[in-house]
Amino acid sequence: MLTYAVPHLAIQFRIELIRVHLALSDLAGARTLMREVDELLQRRPKMGVLVDQAGELRARLSRRRGPGGPGASSLTAAELRLLPLLTTHMSIPEIAAGLFVSPNTAKTHAVSIYRKLGASTRTQAVTRARELGLLDG
Repeated sequence: MLTYAVPHLAIQFRIELIRVHLALSDLAGARTLMREVDELLQRRPKMGVLVDQAGELRARLSRRRGPGGPGASSLTAAELRLLPLLTTHMSIPEIAAGLFVSPNTAKTHAVSIYRKLGASTRTQAVTRARELGLLDG
């Protein structure tokens, strides 16, 4: 709700986040935020210098090809809750019980994490997540 009440702050905040995502090569996250900025600018087009900044970032994004590397923005909230538990020696059914979800749901989230991180094993997924800063070293 505050997004539409104070649009200049919402746009400025998202522009800064886009810059962060670009610095981290998280193009998917940057593009998602850019769509949000574009939606806000459609509703409130007279945002002064923010319109120019958004245009510059839009141009930078259009020059970058491909989905970029996976990042935190590509994981769902449920996957982010499960991710730290992959570092333990708990089985998927044990993880599921700890998260109060079915074993099928936990396995689906784990497989999705592996896919999004470009990993084929639990160890590879944990290593990749640490490289991306999603897990502590």
